[in-house]
Amino acid sequence: MLSRQPTEKPAWTEERRYFESAARPLYGVTYRAERPSPTLVLFCNSFSENHCEGRAEAIAARILAANGYSAFLYHPRAHGDSAGDSQDVTLEGLIDDAVNAATYARSRSGASQIVWVGIRFGALVAAHAIRRIADSTAFALWEPAMNGRDYLLKSMRHVIYSEVSRGERPSLTVDQMSERLMREGKISLLAFDLHRKFFESAQDVDLLDALQPWRGPTLIAQFQKHSRLSRAHNQLRETLLGRGISVRALLHRGPDGTDPWWTPEEIARQTGDWLDELA
Repeated sequence: MLSRQPTEKPAWTEERRYFESAARPLYGVTYRAERPSPTLVLFCNSFSENHCEGRAEAIAARILAANGYSAFLYHPRAHGDSAGDSQDVTLEGLIDDAVNAATYARSRSGASQIVWVGIRFGALVAAHAIRRIADSTAFALWEPAMNGRDYLLKSMRHVIYSEVSRGERPSLTVDQMSERLMREGKISLLAFDLHRKFFESAQDVDLLDALQPWRGPTLIAQFQKHSRLSRAHNQLRETLLGRGISVRALLHRGPDGTDPWWTPEEIARQTGDWLDELA
């Protein structure tokens, strides 16, 4: 049987290459629109491994590229296919990776403007990196972490939830995990190891503080099953509005109770509509 050939040329091309950050090779993917706008969308992903979020980034990047916005996503040091040792990762190192990713992506795409998409903990990283990249014009926050300590303690609580869901008695409390982390320098969480060096570097980072200099258009996308913004995300929205910033808030709940991270198509399209309005 003859295979069916596509009748139309794809609206975007995909380029996978390594680039350098602090003399380390980092893995990156450029989704280049056939007729790109001057704007490049850069995805700054979350800390630790999370297949759902990585998949959502790739799907969203392809949708945006098909609509004329070249996009770039990358693996920071010690994540995915990038080089590095997880025990050496710090917040400042992740910020440096984001800055180097933006510089590299802009040189490859020829874009004159960058729109950042910060995902979970990546919102904290991008909020710092955006200060160091000229022509950063807009910032999309997808389910942003509000501060480093709460984000990392929540990762510890996920271990407890997982054990309870399997009918097991929790092996450690969050306080006991924190004590072990400080004592032994590492604890194993779900799908990744948390090192004391990273915890100490990241526990005091706060999103609203990091965004003090920011005045560009901002999108807040909540990936939850609630029908309204959470208290933290609404506080973020109100604070940014109070600073005179243009803010758009979107709720992405997923169809029929599906985990919204597995169905990113609609939020990607709405992010694209927001970019169109900014153009």
